[in-house]
Amino acid sequence: MSVAPSTAGSTGFPAWRRAAYLPHRRQAAATSSPTPPPISFDDAGDEPSAPRPAFRLVLPRDKRDRLAERTAALAQRRRCGVAGCGADGLPVLLVETEQEALLCPVHQLVAPDGAPIAGQPMLATAAW
Repeated sequence: MSVAPSTAGSTGFPAWRRAAYLPHRRQAAATSSPTPPPISFDDAGDEPSAPRPAFRLVLPRDKRDRLAERTAALAQRRRCGVAGCGADGLPVLLVETEQEALLCPVHQLVAPDGAPIAGQPMLATAAW
């Protein structure tokens, strides 16, 4: 059985042969319709349109596990501990010290006893 040679197609190969590789994404995108951006499977539950942080926080495994256990035990809402304030706040953990704190809409970041927390510490909270 003999195969007659044919003229080269748009790929530069004879019509009866296939290319050994697929064109690169950039090359394919330049020649065809735009393709959607790649989807990250790291955050599989998030919406694809949600903004992604430009960094990842790396913690030692035991610290990460302790923070995960403690944040899972946090209540969803809690009253502010400042005397006379009855605002509902968001319970959080201070990442560096692993202490519980509260984000109050009036008093910002306070300890459970109502004492203000100075600075701008990193916070962790549960994903309800």
